[in-house]
Amino acid sequence: MTKRLLPGGLRAQLAIAIAVVTALGVVGSFLAVYSATSSRLRAQIDAQLRTQVSEWQQAVAHVDVSSPVTLERAARRFIAAQGYHAESLLIVLDVAGGSTVSNDQKLLSREEARERRTPEINGLLDTPSGLTTASVVEAGGMRVLTTPIKSGNRTVGTLRVADPLTPVQQAQSSLRHAFVIVGALALLVAIAAGVALAHVIAAPLRRISQTAAAVNAGDLSVRSGATFGRGEVKVLSDAFDHMLDRLERAFARQRDFVSDASHELRTPLAVIRAQVELLDRETDDRKRHEGTVTLLRRCDELDRLVGDMLTLASAEADQLIEPETIELRDFFEDLRRDLPLFGERDFQLQPVDGALWADAARLTQVLRNLVRNAVAHTNRGDRVSVLARAHDRSLEIAVSDAGPGIPPDELEEIFERFHRASTNRSTDRGGSGLGLAIARAIVEAHGGNIHAESAPGQGATFRIELPGYRPGDARTAGLARAPHTGTRNQASSSLR
Repeated sequence: MTKRLLPGGLRAQLAIAIAVVTALGVVGSFLAVYSATSSRLRAQIDAQLRTQVSEWQQAVAHVDVSSPVTLERAARRFIAAQGYHAESLLIVLDVAGGSTVSNDQKLLSREEARERRTPEINGLLDTPSGLTTASVVEAGGMRVLTTPIKSGNRTVGTLRVADPLTPVQQAQSSLRHAFVIVGALALLVAIAAGVALAHVIAAPLRRISQTAAAVNAGDLSVRSGATFGRGEVKVLSDAFDHMLDRLERAFARQRDFVSDASHELRTPLAVIRAQVELLDRETDDRKRHEGTVTLLRRCDELDRLVGDMLTLASAEADQLIEPETIELRDFFEDLRRDLPLFGERDFQLQPVDGALWADAARLTQVLRNLVRNAVAHTNRGDRVSVLARAHDRSLEIAVSDAGPGIPPDELEEIFERFHRASTNRSTDRGGSGLGLAIARAIVEAHGGNIHAESAPGQGATFRIELPGYRPGDARTAGLARAPHTGTRNQASSSLR
């Protein structure tokens, strides 16, 4: 089980995260400013010490310091000239073979006494050449620059210039106090802002989680609602609502499908049961044979219904088609040979050349369903036309008839499963009521669309538009007439 990094809900986690980030920022800023300030002040002190050494070197540049007397005299003159900063600057000049001269003899005496008592402590008088930090009695930490005094190749004395680190320590102390106050205020502001920001950010997420809980309880009608802005939360909210819309429609279709299928299956099963009971009591061989034929026909109808239902189930699982390149000349030639098998009608076919990326078997199923539907709603000798037209990278196929037509308010409903028209034109008459629904599923699986055009009493045209067309080298074929026994021989004006 995965452990949560932060306790509480999303708002608490966001507030804590913002507070932690703010605290880290304040601490980081403090360390950076603290270090930079200390380094800068130390650099200023070191520069001042080097300036003092340079002034000493200039002061004795023309003085003979080879004897202790002249060196001590020069040191006293130099120290006397530095009185304007004697309070902060300590100058100690140790004359080899002579005395030690300083601008603060009392402090020097105490320092010498301490070093005699505790020789293990490296004090001011023990500092090596160069810049070092030493602890001086009563003065605390001091920055010391130690420089040997040469006369020829001989060291005649040592100059030590020291400056207290009190300004650095005072600046560091001020920074600590300032950052404690500023950091505390910044942390409080960050926590308050974090809580407010977390509330704003978490509000749509809470709605989404509440919606998900309601959906989990079985209510598919709830929605998370619109979210302002264009960020990821809005994208999530919109996607979640769209998903619920599709889920609700899918469940509604499933309920309707199960209800309609149960109703449609009940009728043939009842007929089959009644027929079996009659056959069980029938003694006449001829009537038993007729009953057997009827029973087999009902079983075929039931088998077709189950097959249609499986086809629609494949469409919902995106496993309906297996497209390949179809040569349209051969495809329409096969259709031309099949048309007379649907009934005695005036069939007219106008094909096109070229190729189409589609599933030939499924596309044939669509056209057969449409032609069968047209035949079911026309009389012997009535015109049924199939017209193909090539567009730019798309193919249009229209199936038209001279039947009673379809009311305008039912042009979309006829593609629903088990739909029955309210007029004398009943789609899929004698079939499962799934023919047009299957046709739409197959066409949409190809990325195309299908729609009906009709006016009551003026026939109907079912128009299919499919992508993936590629023109061939041959010119579009002319009107091909399939064998028929009807008398009407002119295509519908809607197909010209």
